[in-house]
Amino acid sequence: MSQLLIGSEKPWEAMMWALAVFPLIVVLAMITGLRRPAHWAAATGSVVAALLIWWRPEFTLPGTALGAGAGGAGLLVLNAAAVMLPGVYLSQVLTRHGVHRSLGEWVRALPLSGPAKVALVVAGIAPTVEALTGFGVSLLVTVPVLLALAPPATALRQAMLGMNIIPWGTLGLATVIGAALAEVPTATLGVATAVTSALIFPLVTVWAALLARHENHSRTVLLAAGAGGLLALGLLIVNGLGIVPPAGVLAGLFGTTVALVLCAARRPRRIEAQLATALSEVGGAHEENAMHDGSGAHPRSAFDRSGTHDPNGALALEPQSGPARLLPPRTVLRAYGLVLGGIAILRLATTAGIGPLALHAGGASFALLSSPGLPLLAAALLLDRGRPRIPDLRAALTRVTRPLLALTGFVVLGRLMADSGMIARLGAAVANAPEPVVAVAAPALGMLSGFVTGSNVGGNVLMMSLQQQLAPTGLGTWFAALQNSGAGHAVFTSLPMIMLILAVAGERATAAGVTENQLLRFGLRVAAAIYLLLAVTAVAVVAIG
Repeated sequence: MSQLLIGSEKPWEAMMWALAVFPLIVVLAMITGLRRPAHWAAATGSVVAALLIWWRPEFTLPGTALGAGAGGAGLLVLNAAAVMLPGVYLSQVLTRHGVHRSLGEWVRALPLSGPAKVALVVAGIAPTVEALTGFGVSLLVTVPVLLALAPPATALRQAMLGMNIIPWGTLGLATVIGAALAEVPTATLGVATAVTSALIFPLVTVWAALLARHENHSRTVLLAAGAGGLLALGLLIVNGLGIVPPAGVLAGLFGTTVALVLCAARRPRRIEAQLATALSEVGGAHEENAMHDGSGAHPRSAFDRSGTHDPNGALALEPQSGPARLLPPRTVLRAYGLVLGGIAILRLATTAGIGPLALHAGGASFALLSSPGLPLLAAALLLDRGRPRIPDLRAALTRVTRPLLALTGFVVLGRLMADSGMIARLGAAVANAPEPVVAVAAPALGMLSGFVTGSNVGGNVLMMSLQQQLAPTGLGTWFAALQNSGAGHAVFTSLPMIMLILAVAGERATAAGVTENQLLRFGLRVAAAIYLLLAVTAVAVVAIG
């Protein structure tokens, strides 16, 4: 009789597990199958979860949990909105002031080879801009630059790869919220995420550089791997210092600075080599002319081949970029300096003992003086001399509304599934598997959440509780980092991001026949490689831990 009861419990448990995962299946089907917007998918998933709670007594939502969950969800949304709205508004201001255009023109004018420029964009410029503003704003800079360096089919794939700073995008918003959800210090999660993501940055940078099909493959691989490694090292150092929100900006600037220093060091050798070549050509032409007519005059054709000459007849090389061209435009330095300066001032204020003006509810919190939203807004107002522009505000509200609605829906869905016990059932089902299986499942769940939601924050809200359920004892921080990395590095292949890339490229993409499905297939190939790296890292963490 007991064997019959045990046998009958297994199908019942399987059915409960299927019901627990059903809201996630509905969201995935709506986004990938029906191609519905993320906010509608999130709302539908929340309704399905609420219906399951009403229908099945196994999924209960106590009244006390309902109040606390609503308060915690509200503060999570407030955390996001306080960064999203000022960030998008600053992006509007930067565009109007020509900062993005100036940055793109500066990159195109740098005296670097094609693969070197691609590596600089993917591991330096794109991370810096995306970490500062978020929401794919870096594409406004990178897509035009990359289209000037490669055919559209190649350039748009390279632009996708430049979006892999997302765990630190929008001034580390996903990492900050992920830390709150996992109940670990933000700096601790930042360092752990920098470790779990360390191999990914060289991978995507090398992949982007090789897409350029440069003749010297070994040199291209070394150069790109070095650029990606610098970004990974910069993130590890900055997060290790406890500076999480601007970590992506500072790491991107670190890699960019190293590249510019190396470029400046190589410039004298390049000029000497060009001068030697020009003089050699002039000397050869002089000897050839002397053999033909017996004169020692330098023929004009030699100057035409080697360079130009000034009114006094002195040899002049082809124009070279002066030292100032290696520095970003003043408008770019000023804009980024204002944001970083504002963050530094707030950090000093909190260090000096000024209260963070924090709200707490349902295990979540919002600290006004710790939020990057204030420096973003202050920078935008200072650039406009204290006069906000109503059209920019309207445009920012329009751009933020859908992502914020989607995030709100995923926050509600995540809280419903966590507080009703759905997440616990999913965690128990997977946690019974051997630890290596749990290890390889963790990054897969993280990447699935980022792909489905199109957002690192949304993915963390959806899956962080489950990751904590799966984590073996003592490894909660590492599984939170695997979730943060997995969700962030999958966003570049989500449908909303692909549509944004095609929209920025405009007619260039249409004329070249670049389609959404082509970019999606490419993104999934890269995502498979990223998953392998994260899975290896997860297995190592479990084995060592």
